[in-house]
Amino acid sequence: MNRELLASVAVRYRLALWLLIALLALGGGARAQDEDAPADAPEEKPSWTARTSARAAFVVDAGLAALRVTPSPNGDLKQRLRVGRRVYVLGRPRTADGRAYLFVAVTRRTRGWLDQRAVARASQPSDAARLLALARAETGGYERLRLCRLFESLFRQSPQMPASLLLLGETADAEAQAIQRRAERRARQRATSGNADEAAYFDNDPALDRYNRLGVKFRYDLAQKRYRYDGAAYRRLAKQYPRAPEAEKARQWLTAP
Repeated sequence: MNRELLASVAVRYRLALWLLIALLALGGGARAQDEDAPADAPEEKPSWTARTSARAAFVVDAGLAALRVTPSPNGDLKQRLRVGRRVYVLGRPRTADGRAYLFVAVTRRTRGWLDQRAVARASQPSDAARLLALARAETGGYERLRLCRLFESLFRQSPQMPASLLLLGETADAEAQAIQRRAERRARQRATSGNADEAAYFDNDPALDRYNRLGVKFRYDLAQKRYRYDGAAYRRLAKQYPRAPEAEKARQWLTAP
């Protein structure tokens, strides 16, 4: 009887010991997991633009977009900025040699002085007329389209928006012919492979890529064997500004065969 009692006690003791070991293991794993996970997610650091109260501006004149070390026409050149590049204005303009310069940040680490007339800001309504004048004076079709698209994004409420939309549409019409000349030989030569029809090669020609990224789109008209602008600027002009003088030209384009 004593032997049976001792055996029963031993079994219970072993079971209790194994249970204790299991509980300790689970508790240790939970503590380890808690230690691995931070109590609170780290807060996102504010952007450098927020910390410096920088104001956004966009390059609109490549001829003046020389980023310099000092505010001077003879200052060492850091880099040439392209049209459409966003910069951040830090502080007030500084005048040197009769010209106003802005201290701007291009990236977190790249800063320098830029001729004030090289950029436009949405907060400056007077910049709308200046940007439209630059677009009209631009001789390159693609560059003019880029300026018109920039006008759309910066000056949505400007009374000069109808003029900008009409300029965009007319320029895109002219560019369709230029794209045709560049793509024609390439697309037709590729179509001889038999892998796809001629229209498919025209619709996917690399000459269209940079216009597509601007949001200016063309479609190949198989019947007339030429590219056609899709007319987005004309449609917006006719719909949003029906009483503007420019809207009549837009309607004529939209109703033309």
